Amino acid sequence: MKSKFLLIFLILLYIACNTIAQKGISETRFIQISKIPKPTAPASLIVSDIIFSDSAGNNNNTLDANEKAELSFKIKNEGLGDAYSCKMFIEEPYKIKGLLFDSERYLGNIKQGEQLKLKIPIEGTMFLESAHPSLKVRIIEANGFNCDPFEVSFQTLKFLNPQIIIADKHFTTQEAGKIKLAQILNLQLIIQNIGQGKGSNIYIHFKNPQNVYPTGKTEFYFETIEPNQSEIINYDFFANKQYVDREIPIEVVITESYNKYGESRVFSVSLESDLQQTQKVNIPSSTHNAIIITEASILSSVDKNVPQNTFKNSKRFALIIGNEDYTKYQAGLDDENNVPYARNDAQIFKEYVIKTLGFLDENVYLIENATAGEMNQKIELISKLVAKTGSEAELMFYFAGHGLPDEVTHIPYLIPVDVRGSNLQFAIKLYDVFKKFDETKAKRITVFLDACFSGGGRESGLLASRSIRMKPTEENLSGNIVVFSATSGEQTALPISKEKHGIYTYFLLKKLQETSGDITYGELAEYLAKTVSLESLKINQKDQDPSVQTSQEVSPIWKSWRFR
Repeated sequence: MKSKFLLIFLILLYIACNTIAQKGISETRFIQISKIPKPTAPASLIVSDIIFSDSAGNNNNTLDANEKAELSFKIKNEGLGDAYSCKMFIEEPYKIKGLLFDSERYLGNIKQGEQLKLKIPIEGTMFLESAHPSLKVRIIEANGFNCDPFEVSFQTLKFLNPQIIIADKHFTTQEAGKIKLAQILNLQLIIQNIGQGKGSNIYIHFKNPQNVYPTGKTEFYFETIEPNQSEIINYDFFANKQYVDREIPIEVVITESYNKYGESRVFSVSLESDLQQTQKVNIPSSTHNAIIITEASILSSVDKNVPQNTFKNSKRFALIIGNEDYTKYQAGLDDENNVPYARNDAQIFKEYVIKTLGFLDENVYLIENATAGEMNQKIELISKLVAKTGSEAELMFYFAGHGLPDEVTHIPYLIPVDVRGSNLQFAIKLYDVFKKFDETKAKRITVFLDACFSGGGRESGLLASRSIRMKPTEENLSGNIVVFSATSGEQTALPISKEKHGIYTYFLLKKLQETSGDITYGELAEYLAKTVSLESLKINQKDQDPSVQTSQEVSPIWKSWRFR
């Protein structure tokens, strides 16, 4: 009987406690809501000084993968009353993969006249995709005096991996003649980053076979190696007289921070090899060592020993454009839509223009990865300079990058890096450029186009889905103009990868190098037509036939023109 009463008591006690708890919760909620004062005057939240910054990274105004940035702005209550319990909400409607940020933040009360400076951390992960996200920011005030929403758009760039390789190697010895045991040998390596991303925490470790010993350290370290940067390593070793093999293999292992973009290779040197006869190992004497030899193994033959002439012509002007990286400026493109080596083409061509052809440095304008705005501005600038110089002025224009024809009219366009191939209204019509140059009344206008206008490109073309090649239309040229083009008709302008140039530009530079620029236009045209056509078939197994187009005014005389 007692247990029955005890059970009833416990049940009643539970019901009573639960009722009190529920009442307490209701009272608490009422108290929290009542803490927000009723407005006595309106608040007015105003946002200003909106800034996107990636200064913690490479400061290129783009959020790269594995990079941190921030969005900062000021918010001020310019109303007559206080703002209460303000909250900030951030959303990105496109759901960009690999983009991290806090979606909401409690700001609290903002008094009348008070100003806050807010910073929103943004991070791009390893899996960030190239896109153009837009952060939509809303600030809500408890009494309904919300801030006007705003959006901030910026560019994101997908992960660009490094690729740390051994670009070249040389074995050397301290004594001339045959390589022998108990003799110190040197293995010189060039470590190069041929990827598009920065390499970090790079270790190069050397491993010797038994009875082979290092004279010093076996591990080398570099904190970072930038894209296209190279470093030289010298590793000394020797074998004792118990070593029995005919070759000494040295294993080299490269690791970096991701543990996937290095390489491992084995280099062997033959014992008793004669220095003068061996074809397998290059062992220069100490007087031919180090930088000159290692530089020669990295650079193309046309990138070094650029002929330098003493004469200068102050009335010569040049505009040089190398458009290579279209993926950085256009979300959705792949690396094969870029134009390999176009920047290198333009950079080295500039050296020849100044050193070999006698242009003043201040009269030469180089743009790399030029946008539509930059291209139009520089075309306008160079045209004005030439026009104001007078009838003795000369103009040279060089373009390496994508060209495309209109699908309907087949009219050719130069494509800036920020213009899509499917939307040519912002591209630059090639013959409009020629017309503007003609209006300068220049004595001589020389154009080099290492681009095709058929819809193709050095890789897959800007419109990778376009399988039909189109022959661009040609218009009659006017003025004192000669146009050297890398292709004919529906052909594609191709690279020569081992030289890190477009094949057309490579042989153009090669001829200028061989002749020190002392060559006629006709001789150059004949050489390019013959050499590029043949070498393209050998190297790329595709036709590429350079062509020349001129105005009627210079048709009888252009071949006799000289470059210097």
